[in-house]
Amino acid sequence: MLWLNNNSRIQRLLCPVLLVAVSLAIYYPALSSGIHPVDDSGIIDFYSSSPSLIQILLPTNNSYYYRPVIELSFYLDNLLWNMNSQAMHLENILLHCANCLLVYLLILKIAGKDTGLNSWSTFLATLWFALLPVNVEPVVWIAGRTDLLLALCILSAFYFWLCWLESPSWQNFAVTVILFCSALLTKETALAFCGVAMVFAFTWPGSATLRQRLTSIAAVVVPCLLLFIVVLALKKNASGFSRLMAVTDLNFVGASKDLLAALGFYLTKLIIPVPLNFAITEVHPAYFWGGALFAPALWWLYARKRVAATLFISATIMLIPPLALAIRHIAWTPVAERYLYLPAAFCAIGLACILARGVKKYGNRVIILLLLILCGYAVVSVQRTLLWNDKEAFYQDAIAKSPGFGSLYNDLGGVFLRKHEFEKASEAFAMADRLNKRESMRLLIKANMMLVLLAQENYEGVRETFFHLFKDKREASADALEILYRADSRRMNQLSGKDKSFMATDLLETLDVLYNKRCDPFWLYRSGQMAVIVGDESRAATYFRRAYSDAPLGAHYKQAAKTYLQRLESAQ
Repeated sequence: MLWLNNNSRIQRLLCPVLLVAVSLAIYYPALSSGIHPVDDSGIIDFYSSSPSLIQILLPTNNSYYYRPVIELSFYLDNLLWNMNSQAMHLENILLHCANCLLVYLLILKIAGKDTGLNSWSTFLATLWFALLPVNVEPVVWIAGRTDLLLALCILSAFYFWLCWLESPSWQNFAVTVILFCSALLTKETALAFCGVAMVFAFTWPGSATLRQRLTSIAAVVVPCLLLFIVVLALKKNASGFSRLMAVTDLNFVGASKDLLAALGFYLTKLIIPVPLNFAITEVHPAYFWGGALFAPALWWLYARKRVAATLFISATIMLIPPLALAIRHIAWTPVAERYLYLPAAFCAIGLACILARGVKKYGNRVIILLLLILCGYAVVSVQRTLLWNDKEAFYQDAIAKSPGFGSLYNDLGGVFLRKHEFEKASEAFAMADRLNKRESMRLLIKANMMLVLLAQENYEGVRETFFHLFKDKREASADALEILYRADSRRMNQLSGKDKSFMATDLLETLDVLYNKRCDPFWLYRSGQMAVIVGDESRAATYFRRAYSDAPLGAHYKQAAKTYLQRLESAQ
């Protein structure tokens, strides 16, 4: 590794190549991790249905978020490789590699100007970001791509923002605004970058005048205000947004403790990332002291290493949205390791500033110590990546660390169900039902319990459970109705005579409600088949005609509906 002591152009090229190679080696096992039950399966199902671009790009009241950039990436996944999981995982890994290169470029730009940067500090600080175990979650999880794309946009915008401050040009400023707007349309937490832009507008040297800097800040803030107004108008009735904006029910003493505890937790995770946990339900109160001591420690650092402290301040600013979530308990977990991905990038740049001076002062001892730490990080990251490949072991690990979180048992039950281990699945869903505290999960867990009964061919048990939950079919969710339909249709095949006709009539009612909820012409096709069994050929013809007319091109049942219709019309 003597070439790292050489500041030649060859060395400048070898560092990025080695960083990418290490990242690919660490995350290569993720290519075979498949689809994760949480969020990934919903993404695959939705985009496999080939939604229109208008449905993706335009804001609606029906969607929980407005994130067209990340949605467009999934839309392209379906268009290019039919939602192939390996290709989607590879995209995530390559995005992480791109972010590592951006961190490397920013270190050269920021830390190099501050400290007379050496190659070891540049390489090791970037490698710290590349190997940090808390980054495994956003890289390995398909749904975690949101944080990767957000970092790509923010770090790129930050680079061009610094270029503009050094030498104002409309090109650099335009690219900054475009990238920042892209970040806003990727994830709304990009709003925090306004604070980072302000910090560097007043601290970063360059030929931009004070008036230019103030004017540019205003221009950067405008997109934030516009987005906030749009969100306020479209999402004002959303429960999560309402809880975030509400202050009347906020206990400020308790909220301050929660904030400092969450801050202490995140800061500790950047240094000691283990144990890693996908579903963190609470933060130990002891983390409060880490958060409380952060401000004086940062002030001490600012007095000695101003640029490094400014970058750690920037990382803290990017943590503001996750800290708000921790206080308001809006997300399904109050804190999450994946929220550290972008703050860690800013910390890596600050770390390079400290390392550069440390290497000059203490020499190889600093390099050897950090290399040992990074080796440990690499081992943990590989182990964590491999754990994501084994869904059962993954959820068992999460349950061991958060045993009171009912949703984990629900997901574990789904893993057992797919493996046809029905007894284990039933036990897991029963535990999920017992521990569940989220009303939004109640019906989903019950539906999964019905799926176990369906798999065990207990069709009467499915029906009994359904009508225990719902007095009227119109009150039921579409998922529950579909399970009821599948159970009753299989039970009907075991009947004959009047019993079969009665069950077919009941199924027709179920299908009508199901079509009203899903608006999928496939259910019209099934209704036509039920009407044939009942003997109502006129009604059956109406169903088949509508199914054939409304079915998309290439639908497997379209031609069958036409054939049924022709037979019925010729018989008449």
